[in-house]
Amino acid sequence: MPKFSIEIGVSLDSLESVSTKAEELNFDGIFYGDSLSSYQLECWTAIAIISSYTKVIRVGPAVTFPLIRHPSVLARTAATIDQFSNGRLEFRVGLGGKTMKSDSKKYGFDFTTYENRVKILDESLQIMKSLWTKKETNFNGEYFNLKEASQEIIPVQKDGPPVTISGKSDSVLELLEKHGDVWESGGKKDEDYGSLIRKVDDICSRGNRTKIDKSIEVFVLMNGNANQTYEIFDGWNF
Repeated sequence: MPKFSIEIGVSLDSLESVSTKAEELNFDGIFYGDSLSSYQLECWTAIAIISSYTKVIRVGPAVTFPLIRHPSVLARTAATIDQFSNGRLEFRVGLGGKTMKSDSKKYGFDFTTYENRVKILDESLQIMKSLWTKKETNFNGEYFNLKEASQEIIPVQKDGPPVTISGKSDSVLELLEKHGDVWESGGKKDEDYGSLIRKVDDICSRGNRTKIDKSIEVFVLMNGNANQTYEIFDGWNF
């Protein structure tokens, strides 16, 4: 059965009314945008606030970026919110597009190459899942190293919150077989989604996995300037 969620980036003044209305209208999830330079609140703090206003709706980031958050910190943040929300967290991750590239330049993060960002995401998900499920984590990677790391704050949801991986490239799709529970695609470009879905199922079947859930993000933007509208969409595309 299809599920419908909304993504928001509203101010603190509107956060309670929008969140409670989404739950009243029986949306399945409400996800908050993650950006350093926009008008939005800090993403994970906003998610915690949303979870305090609601009771049953799923909560999480629209897409969060391990590129700008150490996986150990992100794992603890996510586990804390999963506890506070009584197991309602959806952990949604991606590599970031033009908007994150711009944010990284402004705030001193290394946006690095696409393939390096894939490796960072891969290592981050390995570390977070280990911290959520094991008494001790040792990890020696290209980007992160943990030694005898333990985390007593663990998610309510068994094995951690569901992981949604956003993106369309072959490199990102390969991560689905290892880490993903849901695949999400979005952006302004018209794509052959049927072909992408078949590719996702094929990749997951290599690891003897059942077909994973799919999600398509649809943007709605009202603007009288067509060129400006496409420019904004281009920053959101992934």
